[in-house]
Amino acid sequence: MAEPYVYRNTRTGQTAEWPTRSVRLDHSPVWLLISAPEVEPEPVPTPEPPRAPARPVQADPKAAWVAYAVHRGMSEADARALSKTALMEEFGRDDQEDDDGPN
Repeated sequence: MAEPYVYRNTRTGQTAEWPTRSVRLDHSPVWLLISAPEVEPEPVPTPEPPRAPARPVQADPKAAWVAYAVHRGMSEADARALSKTALMEEFGRDDQEDDDGPN
């Protein structure tokens, strides 16, 4: 059984237990709420991590290549400073390919 709400009459000392809050007693100047069940906070949904953008294709605008470069770790200022061709050369190969080339 859930914990009750307990009120005390400040004039008589009498206590009263209710299964829910009493609007009447809450608004009465002589009744004081002295005990209430703890309310568990509602869980806050965790946001999903942003999905990684797919590698753009050659026909995509420069903005798509900038976003992809930023996702891959380049600063936005540096990515914007490069041309689309330079971004494609740097980030246009497969993700699995080693940056240093074959060993």
